[in-house]
Formats: sequence, structure tokens, C-alpha cells
Amino acid sequence: MGGMRPLLEAGDAVLGYEPGGPEDGFADHCWVLHSMYVGGERVRWADVLAESGRRLADWPSTLSTRVFGPGVRPDGVDYPDSGEPDRACLERLVQILARHSAEGPATECYWAQAAIEDLGDPVPAHRGRLAEAVAHHDACRGPARSTGLAFPAHWWPLDRSWFVLSDWDLSATEVFGSEALIADLLADGELEAVRHPRIAEAPPSRAGWPV
Repeated sequence: MGGMRPLLEAGDAVLGYEPGGPEDGFADHCWVLHSMYVGGERVRWADVLAESGRRLADWPSTLSTRVFGPGVRPDGVDYPDSGEPDRACLERLVQILARHSAEGPATECYWAQAAIEDLGDPVPAHRGRLAEAVAHHDACRGPARSTGLAFPAHWWPLDRSWFVLSDWDLSATEVFGSEALIADLLADGELEAVRHPRIAEAPPSRAGWPV
């Protein structure tokens, strides 16, 4: 896996390996929020929080469904997926990553699970084209879940120009890459991408809104 296996199998990467940032070769990073639905309609996290007078920028912890705890819980909500992007987010994310990849959709990538999915065994991984991501996501739906097939926590191109992490517990996908890639994600009208601290930078206390 291009030298990544020791990092992905390290003790502090059980839920997923998170790069450090510029020191690991990535100029910038952001989060892509997984889709949320209220009453069957897709809504933006920012709009739901605004109804309760909240801003995601004030949330100190990692990006999970705990953001929508007591006082910030709309009626009829379908919470964002945890541990993997939903299909709509993934499809658009792949399109943008392709624009910043050497061979576009045909770019060869590594895909690897998180250690938590098979503790004690080597991290499962495979190699494939970026364009295969959505088809693999579809293959992981329904009965496939009972067989242990899951969308990988990590994926990156062979040249390591970007790196994607979907932590097991979180409802957002972290993307590391060039300043141009991250600017593209943050400006995209179809994705809800935000700047937020890395997992390692979150406070160790239980997630909650500042009093």
C-alpha cells in the first residue's frame, strides 16, 4: 500500500488513520458532511442548526450525530450516515477528486478498511480505479452488510496527492490534499464541505455544545 500499512495498523488508528497535515505532505484539509434529511427532504446541517440558533463553527468536538442532540433535534430527521459517505456525497466527491487526480476517474487508488473491522488481523485493502468508488458503495448496501462487506475507511491515489478518511464513528468525511482541491470542495454547491478541526485536535471531553 505504498508504505501506508504500518500507519493504518498502528494502535492509534483503530477507528481510522488521520494524517497530520502539512507535515504529512498535505497542504490543506476540510470535512464533507454526510447528507441529512428532514421529512424526506435533504437539508443542510447549517440550516438545521440555525433554527436552534447554533453554528457548526461553535461545535468543539468531532462531527457526529451528537451535533444534533437535545435542543438541536428536528422532527422527522433521518440522521447522516456514520462511518461512510452517503451515495450522493460520494458521487460528487469522486467527481471533484477526479479533477485533481493525475488520470481523472481512471486514477489508480488504494482502498483500506479500519482496523476496528477485524481487530488483530492485517487491515484489509485492495487497489482499483477512482471511478469504482460509487459501484463499490452500492455493493456494500443491503445483504452485503451481513457478510462484512463495508465501504473502506481510507482511500488515496498511488501518488498520495490526496487522502480521504471516513472515521468509523463520524458523520463526515475528512479530505486532505492541495489548497486547490480543498478550495474546490468548500466552494461546491452540491456538497456541504466545511473547515473544522482534525479529530486529533478535538477536546477529549464528551461531545457537547458550549454552555
